Amino acid sequence: MPLRPSQKYSHKRQAGFTLLEVMLVMVLMAVILSSVSLSFDIRSDYDKTKEEARRFQAALQLAADYGLLNNVQLGVIVKKNQYQFLIHNGEDWQTISEDKTFAPYELEEGFELELTLGELSWMEDYDAEEGLFSSTDEEDDDDDKKKKLIPQIYLFSSGELTPFTVQFSYTPPYASFADRVVLKVEAQDYLPSKLIDPEEAS
Repeated sequence: MPLRPSQKYSHKRQAGFTLLEVMLVMVLMAVILSSVSLSFDIRSDYDKTKEEARRFQAALQLAADYGLLNNVQLGVIVKKNQYQFLIHNGEDWQTISEDKTFAPYELEEGFELELTLGELSWMEDYDAEEGLFSSTDEEDDDDDKKKKLIPQIYLFSSGELTPFTVQFSYTPPYASFADRVVLKVEAQDYLPSKLIDPEEAS
């Protein structure tokens, strides 16, 4: 017995999905895949460490260029897992809040920074604890001195800088000390800085 038109339509509708249903499934799959890719970092430990070291190099070069073009003195503070850039306003050192590149930058868990400073020949008699270009106002009390920001690395408007080596080390979660990745950023008197892999250098 032949099917009536209404029966044919009903049979075809039950045979598969509509275009709207297929598109909805595709959108849901795309959302799920994007969330997985964002939460799952496929970079190797070496690549993660290299990217952080390269970021520091790039920020350092930008800061040096800014100081050279604007005839201002800049500096860098390096902590255990953070670094930030400072600018001297003629009286004190201040943070640079208007540019995220120079704002305090904190590395993710597992990273550790270690700073080794060299010396410029004309700074041998300089007392680093007072801070270059620091205010000599005798009225400053001990609390004010503690709050003052003093750079460790100086970026002079002449293009010179304090010789330094910053070691970037990364120890993956639940890994041993032997599994850590170590890279170094080094500069002597002038930029550009160099990225050094201690294993390749040895």
